[in-house]
Amino acid sequence: MKLYDMHTHTKGISLCSRLDRKELCAAIKEDGTDGLILTNHYGRRHCRTEFSEWIKKYEEEYFLTKEEAESVGLSTLFGIEVTLGDRDFLLYGVTTSCLFESEKPLWDYTLPELCDFAHAHDALIVHAHPYRFGGTPADARYLDGVEINCHPLYLTNMKNEVIAYAKEHNLLLTCGSDYHGDIYKAHCGILLPDELHTEKELADYLRSGKAELVIHDIDPERANATVIH
Repeated sequence: MKLYDMHTHTKGISLCSRLDRKELCAAIKEDGTDGLILTNHYGRRHCRTEFSEWIKKYEEEYFLTKEEAESVGLSTLFGIEVTLGDRDFLLYGVTTSCLFESEKPLWDYTLPELCDFAHAHDALIVHAHPYRFGGTPADARYLDGVEINCHPLYLTNMKNEVIAYAKEHNLLLTCGSDYHGDIYKAHCGILLPDELHTEKELADYLRSGKAELVIHDIDPERANATVIH
């Protein structure tokens, strides 16, 4: 089995990240994690050019990161973190070709439309950090899962609440570091089979309910000592 960090960003697309693709891959490798899902932000505020050019850059950033990751022995798969209003949703099982198959920017979708988009591509939609900033999970009818987010900057992963919501609504669980390079990197993710190599296989494995999570319980003292202002 390989440990994949299911939630990562590079500053080539995610403007809130401090890490270029080389720095991200070095941190993942140093952390002892075996692979990553690159889930760059797909949100209006991250698009600073014409949309048609930005979406090409979004795809290119994934392939450049994948190349860098493979050069240091890491496995890499594609994902998307879509911002709808004040909530973020992770799509797993999509490929880069999906970027060019939406009728409008994904940030202009409603949640039911984004759910339909994901399922039309045999992919999963997961509510990222559903309880952050006092938030509440989105309507479970339009979700396949919820995330235990281990970003130390927020001092708590809210795992008990997330697990309870998942159980109540029969949703799957994912886990990721949401690493931005602004604090220490949490060691966390999901253990995936060595023979898993494609986004479709990722979605199918998550859907099977066999996935084992590695959850990082945040140390507030360490977090406060390592935050980069």
